[in-house]
Amino acid sequence: MKKQILYIFLLLISLTVAQTTHTINAGSYYYSPSEITINQGDIVEWINDGGLHDVNGDVNSISSVPFNNPESFDSPPTSTVGAVIYTHEFSIPGTYYYDCSVGSHALNGMTGTIIVNSNTVVDIIVNSDDHNTLETAVIAAELDDDLSSDGPF
Repeated sequence: MKKQILYIFLLLISLTVAQTTHTINAGSYYYSPSEITINQGDIVEWINDGGLHDVNGDVNSISSVPFNNPESFDSPPTSTVGAVIYTHEFSIPGTYYYDCSVGSHALNGMTGTIIVNSNTVVDIIVNSDDHNTLETAVIAAELDDDLSSDGPF
């Protein structure tokens, strides 16, 4: 019974993991940074530094072959300087490829990669805004003796 309570609580806590928002700038034939590593559940926003750009995570603009990303994403183009081109929350771990499908931008190097690492239970607990609540619940449920090693408790 104690373990069932712990599993239910961990599931609820996993829904409250703190998200980080990462910014990628888009300009004349570039995304900067062109490659980033983030955690599952993080958000990426692309900002337009100038020109007409989009974010295409569906079909490679150079080869016309699908990127086969863990999940597809794409945006309409925008030319508004300083505007958010697109925002996406990456909920599935894996490697994502994308490019700008406007004109020959991708052919001229406007491509990017996002590596999404999966969250571990330790990440979920340690990074949770409710860490103190979790610690209190573990102690109240008398599960603190069931922990097998030093941890964040």
